[in-house]
Amino acid sequence: MKKVFALIGSRQKKGNTITFVKNITKQLSNEEFQVEYVFPQDYDIKPCVGCSKCFTNCKCVNKDDIELLQQKILESDILIIASPVYLHYFTGDLKLILDKLAWWAHTFRLQGKPVVVLSTCSCNAFTSVIKPLSSIISYMGGNVIATANASYFPNQINNSKWLSEVSQEIAKRISKYVNLPPQSNKDIEKLFPSSKYMVMLQSDTKSTVGVEPCEYNFWRDSGMLEYNSFEEYLQSIGR
Repeated sequence: MKKVFALIGSRQKKGNTITFVKNITKQLSNEEFQVEYVFPQDYDIKPCVGCSKCFTNCKCVNKDDIELLQQKILESDILIIASPVYLHYFTGDLKLILDKLAWWAHTFRLQGKPVVVLSTCSCNAFTSVIKPLSSIISYMGGNVIATANASYFPNQINNSKWLSEVSQEIAKRISKYVNLPPQSNKDIEKLFPSSKYMVMLQSDTKSTVGVEPCEYNFWRDSGMLEYNSFEEYLQSIGR
């Protein structure tokens, strides 16, 4: 059974964003896929206090549910991340969650996991969620396999033909990629060399300032430091 984890940026459990997501997931076989939908209010996530200790500890110092949420994401075979547009951006709730995962953006922590990025909006904010979220996912090492926005004007979210066609196409991609090894892409490959260079600068952090360089340790222990591209690394571990 493959696990699909749908992280919804909206608190509306019967709103347009979850409607869009469920139109996609209902196309997936119940015998092959297990889907979990998560909303911001389902977890106790405290605000980031800017202490930067997650970059040295690779975990948040606040006692909340972020590690449980991290585990859910990492254990999934497919991640769907979706948000309505709030003030030409994704929601503050979703931003809070991503803030608490900041060290993932330095370590490609998603390790080539297939990710679907979705948004819903009222009119002209078609890229306000898709573009920034896709960039963040790439920094985190996620392979964005599909993106889509459902607007209210034109009324795509209530257009059964449009919704069916888009949902079926995304479901097909999910069914394809879930059975493939984790993949890199051109966006991740652009990020890999500079990220590797920056993390290598941390190698003597413990000896100079007495702080354990957890991001460097993750790169070293995972084996990523030995490769010049993320694609070569994924191929070497045979995932």
